[in-house]
This record gives sequence, C-alpha cells and structure tokens, in this order.
Amino acid sequence: MVSSIGVIIATHGSFSEILVETTELILGRESGLAPFTFSEGETPRESSRNLQTLIRKTDRGQGVIILVDLFGGTPGSLALSLLEEEAVEVVTGVNLPMAITAATLDPALDLASAAQQLVEGGRQGIRGAGLMLDS
Repeated sequence: MVSSIGVIIATHGSFSEILVETTELILGRESGLAPFTFSEGETPRESSRNLQTLIRKTDRGQGVIILVDLFGGTPGSLALSLLEEEAVEVVTGVNLPMAITAATLDPALDLASAAQQLVEGGRQGIRGAGLMLDS
C-alpha cells in the first residue's frame, strides 16, 4: 500500500540513494522514496530549485515529507527554507528504520501524523544491543 504523502530523502553525498536502494532490497519492491543528493559543486540556489522540482514531482496531493541527514546541514537547511513555500514537513536524522517506515506509511495519515510516525520509527530502530543482552 503506497502512502498518498510523498517522501524525499535528502542527504550529503550518495547516502540518500543508498538508503533508497537498501530499503527496496529489504522490502523486495519499489519503495516510492525519492533520493535527493546535495552536490558540492551546486550553488544553494541551484540546489533549492532542484529540490523544489523534486518536491513537485513527488507530491501525490497530500504534501511531501523530506527526511534529511543532519539538522543544520545544507540538505536540511534547503528543506527548511521551503517549509512556507511548499506543503512539506521536514524530519531530521534519517536512518534505515525511518526509511522503511516511510516506504510503508499508512495512506490515511495526514502530513503531521506521518512525520510523527517517521520520528518514532527512526527512534525505535536505535538500540544498544549489548545493553539489551545484559538486561
């Protein structure tokens, strides 16, 4: 079941592409996630335009959530600068559990609820394995 909310993973380097590929490997199908890679050679204006274009391509009518690697990093700053211009929500600290959660979002969720579910999915994927085994 594909969510009606579009999801972009925006990161430094090829991390976004790797997260999408790995999510699809685990799920065994296309994820519906769109990677956005910040390229060092681009100006902030070019990157912003490219991200806006991807937002419009990814929006399925219910808005877009942009998962970024670092709060305060360039991809995150680009995404945050579009909050008022576009129907977007930004979630920072993207990881593989969050990407898998994004690819399996309930299509009935609104943008804010979906963003909260992604935050929880990312948090739940973080475990101290040694600590769990010692308990």
